[in-house]
Amino acid sequence: MPPKNSDSKPLIAVAGASGFVGSHLREHLADAYRFRALTRSSSIAEGAPGLGETEWRLCDLYSLPQVTEAMQGCDYAVYLVHSMAPSSRLMQANFEDTDLLLADNFIRAAEAAGVKHVVYLSGLLPEQRDNLSPHLRSRYEVEAVLRSRSVQVTVLRAGLICGPGGSSFTMLVNLVRRLPFMLFPKWTTSMTQSVDIRNVCEAFEHCLASEDLSGEIYDLGSHPPMTYSEMIRRTGDVLGHRVHALNFPWNCFLLSKHWVSLFGSVPSALVGPLQESLQHDLQARPNALLERLQPSLVSFEDSIRSAVNECGIPKPNPRSRTQSTDRQRIRKSRRVRSVQRMPFVGGLDAHSVAEEYGIWLTRSFKGLIRVERGGEDSIRFVALGGFVMLELTPTPYTRENKRRCAFYVTGGLLSRKVDPPGRLEFRLFPERACMIASIHGFAPSLPWWLYANTQARAHLAVMNAFGRHLATLNAG
Repeated sequence: MPPKNSDSKPLIAVAGASGFVGSHLREHLADAYRFRALTRSSSIAEGAPGLGETEWRLCDLYSLPQVTEAMQGCDYAVYLVHSMAPSSRLMQANFEDTDLLLADNFIRAAEAAGVKHVVYLSGLLPEQRDNLSPHLRSRYEVEAVLRSRSVQVTVLRAGLICGPGGSSFTMLVNLVRRLPFMLFPKWTTSMTQSVDIRNVCEAFEHCLASEDLSGEIYDLGSHPPMTYSEMIRRTGDVLGHRVHALNFPWNCFLLSKHWVSLFGSVPSALVGPLQESLQHDLQARPNALLERLQPSLVSFEDSIRSAVNECGIPKPNPRSRTQSTDRQRIRKSRRVRSVQRMPFVGGLDAHSVAEEYGIWLTRSFKGLIRVERGGEDSIRFVALGGFVMLELTPTPYTRENKRRCAFYVTGGLLSRKVDPPGRLEFRLFPERACMIASIHGFAPSLPWWLYANTQARAHLAVMNAFGRHLATLNAG
């Protein structure tokens, strides 16, 4: 075990430190480690409780320079991020593409900062990897991205994690408490395997402390495999609520997503990916880490009892204290994030893609819009009549980088001057046969209702058209 002298405790960078798993993990490891918790929430950074020795660092995980700076001096890193919650007032993105960007930032930053070992909490995967749900496909892709650099990465795969404050578990308990009668769609008949949060924390502890376990992939499961419908019935038995149900032969994802969200008190953005993943059979495969956990595995019934109060109500998620304030701040800041995945074009580095975008845009709009060079390598988007709509200035971090090309939004009639400025970025993923075009933190000058219904829609249409243009270059 690591030394317990405060001055010599190893320092762990934790992305996702304020959430369900992150809070329990910091408490569990507090005697042996110090933590640097990376968060984009100023509410958390200013007033979050410091479980153990926790230094909160305000950090935008979408910014590679910020993440790299935040991880300097850290011995280890823990990655608990899944980007399903909105981080801007307008999100033109799906979680698969944002997860790809965030994971790439994190592992590149860990490598640059000299981090020795990263542990990532992923999801259980079925035996067959074809036709994965978007949620599981994203988890699998993130694993590959994290393991693509020189840093040693250990992957822990878990299904539903039971414990105080877990969103998926809260949804399960609330369904049992609030619905005297249920329809069980087809996806509730698939096999799944849950795990107690205490055993998840122990798994992290073993992997961080034991070199012989480092760098591998491990499935976690402390409860017997069961269908989701059986899980609901067993939860009802523990809580003293008899479950009356009728099996339904179809998945009905759209309908069930909304009623599960309503009665489970969990956002539909989280429910949808979960239920789509449950169409697969998900079970933990035997492995060396599970063997070490075997003596302390927590039963399903004990997991339920430990996560509810004396009235059978789920204990709150640690993040619930600041979520309302965070949503208000996001709305007030009036920022935009837009992320689109496009085909990778062999022979074009990121700077060439940026140039191609300007050439294509000028040609496509035939005089209505032109892209021209300004001073200090800036780029201007000029409308008919000579009005500068946007002005972009290259960031110093990507001038010599062939896989990343980024520009700060530094002027133009369509943007507000804000700190930090918004930015446009092109990033290549040759090993994934794709590239990502993204805008982060853009602050429009138009009234929000007008922007959302004009400029925002136009931007998305233009980027989708540019993606089709890149596909034609590949075909050619």
